[in-house]
Amino acid sequence: MILVTGHLRLAPEDMERARPHMRAALAATRNEPGCLLYAYGEDVLDPGLVRIVERWQDWPSLRAHDKAPHVVTWRAALKEIGVIDREVLAHEGGEVRVL
Repeated sequence: MILVTGHLRLAPEDMERARPHMRAALAATRNEPGCLLYAYGEDVLDPGLVRIVERWQDWPSLRAHDKAPHVVTWRAALKEIGVIDREVLAHEGGEVRVL
């Protein structure tokens, strides 16, 4: 399993503009083969910060996601809106424990 974690930082006043694009990316991605979890969460204590959590079945699924048309559209929207900061990391997971 591949775990992707990270964040995007947008200007707080741009969040409303970003939400429809986020919804579209989330809805399309959740239907992709190999997508186990795909979620964005707005940090309630840090306006403009969007936390990213994803789980993918395998690397090929994640690579295919990266080239999907809705991802290209999402990246274009982000470019237009303006990203202040971004960090997204992929981790290969093995053992999973329910806490």
